[in-house]
Amino acid sequence: MKRVTSFDVARRAGVSRSVVSAVLNHTPGIGVSEEKRRAVLKAIEELGYAVDVQAKGMRTGRSQCIAAYGDLQNPLFAQMLQGLQKVCGERGFYVLLCSAGAGGDSRDRLFELFQQRRIDGIVTKDTTGYCDEEWKREVLRLGIPYVSVEGYPENGEIASVQMDYAESIRMALGYAWTRTGLPPVYVEIYSRAEYTPNWGDRCRVQAYGDWMKERGLEPRLIRRKWKEWPQDRTWWLDLLRHDSHPKSMITNWSRASVAVYRAAYELRLRIGEDVRIMAADNTEQLNEGLVPSLSAVEVPYAEMGEAAGRRIIEYIEGARSLDDTERIWLPAKLMRRESM
Repeated sequence: MKRVTSFDVARRAGVSRSVVSAVLNHTPGIGVSEEKRRAVLKAIEELGYAVDVQAKGMRTGRSQCIAAYGDLQNPLFAQMLQGLQKVCGERGFYVLLCSAGAGGDSRDRLFELFQQRRIDGIVTKDTTGYCDEEWKREVLRLGIPYVSVEGYPENGEIASVQMDYAESIRMALGYAWTRTGLPPVYVEIYSRAEYTPNWGDRCRVQAYGDWMKERGLEPRLIRRKWKEWPQDRTWWLDLLRHDSHPKSMITNWSRASVAVYRAAYELRLRIGEDVRIMAADNTEQLNEGLVPSLSAVEVPYAEMGEAAGRRIIEYIEGARSLDDTERIWLPAKLMRRESM
């Protein structure tokens, strides 16, 4: 069977080979009309044309592969990967999955892969506010195209994709106030032995306090170390039992909202009526499945992966200088459901 070439695609689409190349490679500076782009894509589909990645790599000196590094046990990493894979697939790049944690790859192993020209760049899903100065220095020294999702929010030397946590809380508070007219209580749980808030936690708490004071309302912040149910059952029951109803609550993690649901059920309180509640994340991936469904401002991890993919490819293909590390800010997603 005759191998289909870019010349065959150009002839079928009625365009030049340079136009085919521009469509396949998103070549900067070469404008292609939407009509011609559609004709090229149609010809590719009809002819079953596939890009020879190895040959392309020999011409460009690139591997067409981007390393994605994160914790495989973290569902947020999987969400980010969905968006990253979408963009990379559209642009002819592969994604090399590198896992963190026990039995996973060392983060520093990525430096070796880059120097061996097995990857062209790195995208990491980091913990909120992650900032490793030694890692940063090595990335800059080696000139690695690199984007962190949720890391380095206060360091302008590293490109990062961030959600505006302060604005997300303001969004949640505005929605809760419109729905209830009640001053929202903010319930913040934490998992470490001591309370050591990360960048996102600090942004949320500050925004909550500011929003309440701007309206002449007294902030009510309740902070608690997280314990799995039913270890802390009595505390959650007391939280609901001793307050007047209806009440309005916002929790920093959706798992805290689940504890409120459990306590409300035992006390025969109705979520969405006696207790109006929403979460400031979707870490557990269960907000929509709760009964009644949980309102939330959710972190757009898939969209963050897409944004990271577009930026890293700009670096790799030379459309953007590595010195241009402007942060990418994405808004939270307000999910209006039954609980608020």
